[in-house]
Amino acid sequence: AIMLAVMKKLTYDEEYNFENEGEDEAMFVEYRKQLKLLLDRLAQVSPELLLASVRRVFNTTLQNWQTTRFMEVEVAIRLLYMLAEALPVSHGAHFSGDVTKATALQDMMRTLVTSGVSAYQHTSVTLEFFETVVRYEKFFAVEPQHIPTVLMAFLDHRGLRHTSPKVRSRTAYLFSRFVKSLNKQMNPFIEDVLNRIQDLLELSPPENGYQALLSSDDQLFIYETAGVLIVNSEYSAERKQVLMRNLLTPLMEKFKVLLEKLMMAQDEDRQMALADCLNHAVGFASRTSKAFSNKQTVKQCGCSEVYLDCLQTFLPALSCPLQKEVLRSGVRTFLHRMIICLEEEVLPFIPSASEHMLKDCEAKDLQEFIPLINQITAKFKTQVSPFLQQMFMPLLHAIFEVLLLPAEENDQSAALEKQMLRRSYFAFLQTVTGSGMSEVIANQGAENVERVLFTVIQGAVDYPDPIAQKTCFIILSKLVELWGGKDGPVGFADFVYKHIVPACFLAPLKQTFDLADAQTVLALSECAVTLKTIHLKRGPECIQYLQQEYLPSLQVAPEIIQEFCQALQQPDAKVFKNYLKVFFQRAKP
Repeated sequence: AIMLAVMKKLTYDEEYNFENEGEDEAMFVEYRKQLKLLLDRLAQVSPELLLASVRRVFNTTLQNWQTTRFMEVEVAIRLLYMLAEALPVSHGAHFSGDVTKATALQDMMRTLVTSGVSAYQHTSVTLEFFETVVRYEKFFAVEPQHIPTVLMAFLDHRGLRHTSPKVRSRTAYLFSRFVKSLNKQMNPFIEDVLNRIQDLLELSPPENGYQALLSSDDQLFIYETAGVLIVNSEYSAERKQVLMRNLLTPLMEKFKVLLEKLMMAQDEDRQMALADCLNHAVGFASRTSKAFSNKQTVKQCGCSEVYLDCLQTFLPALSCPLQKEVLRSGVRTFLHRMIICLEEEVLPFIPSASEHMLKDCEAKDLQEFIPLINQITAKFKTQVSPFLQQMFMPLLHAIFEVLLLPAEENDQSAALEKQMLRRSYFAFLQTVTGSGMSEVIANQGAENVERVLFTVIQGAVDYPDPIAQKTCFIILSKLVELWGGKDGPVGFADFVYKHIVPACFLAPLKQTFDLADAQTVLALSECAVTLKTIHLKRGPECIQYLQQEYLPSLQVAPEIIQEFCQALQQPDAKVFKNYLKVFFQRAKP
């Protein structure tokens, strides 16, 4: 009785406004979630009874769906959908194991896909149909003969070409999930599906006033699906290359035309519309590459050349003086993807792309450019050493120039942008030193090396930003590890004692260094690592300096100095980290 009551309460009422959902609708959606939890609990009490009740309601409703009100049809399919969570199994294996349950679900799924209910003229029923089909995708491994029927529903006026934008949008996402889940079972239908989605892949330029069926966000899913179909197919590498070229060539051709139009455009609104359209083209090409994996690489599928052509087509957008932010952002994202997909084949394009991205850039541009350089440095290490050597100081000059720009005192957003840029700059230095590329810094000439080192000391001490401080101490301990020994660069040992050791005390002694804050504790932990590394590289000389010169200059009591040096010499780094926290808690007024 409770079950039937819950099922009844799940039903939409006549007043529910599907086209324009407001507060009442939101409350009902929330109420449905509560009812679902109740149904899940009932399932724990008696799973067999729930299954039998749902099956009865489902079969009765779907036998006469043509003459049944939409809310009853929707709830019948909804209940089938809800069974997946009410009677959970691992990895969606609903159609194996418990025979009674598997048979019941299989029968209901067969009824769902053969009854023709996908043609019901109400958006709620249509959406519920597609959601359920995708949720029980394992059904199609057991009864693959139903795949064409469901594919057609996705592709025609019931799905991607439905009159409701809401249905089209959701179906685009669900279709991509459906195709991915079927994987090899899609093989017989690949070319047919690619032909049928051809018109949905069109880049709709801003000037034709034509209202595309799908938004650009929805088109991303269709492009990803097309990529998945090609990459996972059993075709030869040659065939895959042809199909991928057919998919991407129209984008490249449109891109060239639109970029020329943008260069000539006078009106700012038109410039924005064209730049957005160019950005969509890059985004679509980028999205197709999500189909590749370690097992199916771009090279194995014979598609490297196609993506290199895309790169060559998209990179000229970086030198376009109009709508720089939009265009750079799109091309940068594409480069991130290509570094993963094309590996070293992407390297010849990086120097000129970087040069363009460093021209007339603002804090935000730099902040977004640095992760690209970090990705290249971490992935290719010494392979990109010459490029990094060449680009190191121009990048730093661009960063320093932006950081030194005067800002109004109360301009919060400018202050935040600078803080984020400072973090990105230190993250870059951390990547360079951590990837075994410290010679890139060492080869910049004594004056530049000194300038860089001082910025790190400044970052560790002067700015009350524990995230940046932590990174600075990581850089300092790495440099001490690499250069702090007897054969390190001339003058570095002096720098350690004059600047790095004091930084390890001056930073935690600041009032802004809050030892109750979790991020600050992490910064202190890296500060401890730096001191331990100095001791490791300089040995007794370091202890002597602390005992006789540095700590007495801070007016630290002799017995505390003794205690500090003993803790530093402990082989277990954890002991020193814990001690350091206590030391600074006592030292602060």
